[in-house]
Amino acid sequence: MRGLSFKDALYKYFELKERNTTAKVEIIAGITTFLSMAYILFVNPSILTDGFTIALHQALGIPMTQPIPQEYMPLVYNVKLGFTLATALSAATATLIMSLYAKMPFGLAPGMGENAFIGYTAIPLFASILITSHDLQGVAPAIFAIYLALVSVFFNGILFLIFSVGRIREFILNSVPESIRLGISIGIGLFITLIGFSNIGIVEPGVGTPISFNTAALKTAAFYLGLLSFFIAAVLMAKKVIGGFIIAILGSTAIAILLSITGLTPGLISTSSSLFTMPSFTTSILNDLPKSFYLYFTLFGLGFPIAFSLFLVDFFDGIGTLTGLAMKAGLVKDGKIMNINKALISDALASIISPFYGTSTTVVYVESASGIEAGGKSGLTSLIIAILFFISAIFAPLFTYIPTFTTGGVLVLVGLLFLGLAGKLTSMEDLTEVIPAFFTLVAIPFTYSITTGIGFGFISYIVIKIASGKFKDVKPGIVLIALLFIIYFWLAARGF
Repeated sequence: MRGLSFKDALYKYFELKERNTTAKVEIIAGITTFLSMAYILFVNPSILTDGFTIALHQALGIPMTQPIPQEYMPLVYNVKLGFTLATALSAATATLIMSLYAKMPFGLAPGMGENAFIGYTAIPLFASILITSHDLQGVAPAIFAIYLALVSVFFNGILFLIFSVGRIREFILNSVPESIRLGISIGIGLFITLIGFSNIGIVEPGVGTPISFNTAALKTAAFYLGLLSFFIAAVLMAKKVIGGFIIAILGSTAIAILLSITGLTPGLISTSSSLFTMPSFTTSILNDLPKSFYLYFTLFGLGFPIAFSLFLVDFFDGIGTLTGLAMKAGLVKDGKIMNINKALISDALASIISPFYGTSTTVVYVESASGIEAGGKSGLTSLIIAILFFISAIFAPLFTYIPTFTTGGVLVLVGLLFLGLAGKLTSMEDLTEVIPAFFTLVAIPFTYSITTGIGFGFISYIVIKIASGKFKDVKPGIVLIALLFIIYFWLAARGF
């Protein structure tokens, strides 16, 4: 590109003329996509920090019905700040790789579903095992639970990278039935909605029932502000307003701040930490990598199924999202998606990098469709998204002030985005396909565990198919996956 002007070099590198687009259109598309997915800067740290507080309750022997003692709140804040910084930087880095290597107009960030899996399944589970089977005391089990969960993310990324090339990818794709894939996606959506209900305060553990309506929340301002966030997001979503989720979160947060500083409802916003705190990589696995890897491999029977479950969610989510977005952008030639292999490798590399920043798996965001609708067709769109996420990292301390209840309303609606696949599942006439998928999608939210739901789905699929005499539908790949989960459940019953 020597001798070319900056503009000419930009057009040549990103193939703008070949893709029938311009730099101006690409820049607008990048800004549009960023605004559509920027809510993750608030939601992801909230979900992952929730997982840490559950682990901290376990480590300190405090019932979940009681708050964390004030002396530990600076630790919780530092963990949330670490997750916030990691969210911005991992999204920026992942999208930058997609831009410069795959040259596709897709934004990436820590995935919804993947983060819920790490926050509400992996971190508490690792903490529980570390407390009972290793000589870790005080807050150490909760902190190392974060590292071990993110080491699982690292190995998920390696699996994803290996399986993103050659015939291995085809083997996996052909082995897992579409019905199970649909069940996993819908189940994760319901799980995220349940988390949203909990964050708002709508539900609580029941007395005599697994779950019940939290009538005590009706007396709190947080409950109504959470509902306000939901209704704002719902209306803006219905009107197809770009950035509706982030508007809902910031709007309800602004009211919460106003109520707090006027003294009408004190305590809605935590002000115990300074906005000028220097962000640090509190949650990065680099903080104690040797011990984290040692603990991970001593708990391999737990760690590998978690990494493998994450891989299944990540792999099929990535394939489906990339395919849909590429078709929407008109980046399909002769029936093949342009740069699909580079896009998958970019996704995998980003997943490997994420735990070093200190957050869960990054994925291609379906919200990239908003930028594509605005005309984005090249890596210049994703370059703009990456730059904006890098800039966002500067404001990490500010983002930690976003209260959990304001993100709850958005999480309820995120579940709806997954539910769009339900029509495809219900249109299937073969009940030996539908029933295991249904078992999967209800098991994920009702057991509060994505791993458990996926495991039940694969095992039930084989049992129902064989009992129904449909032996040909049971492929070697799905048998292998089911066996892995049977081993996982056996180890779980023995306490790992």
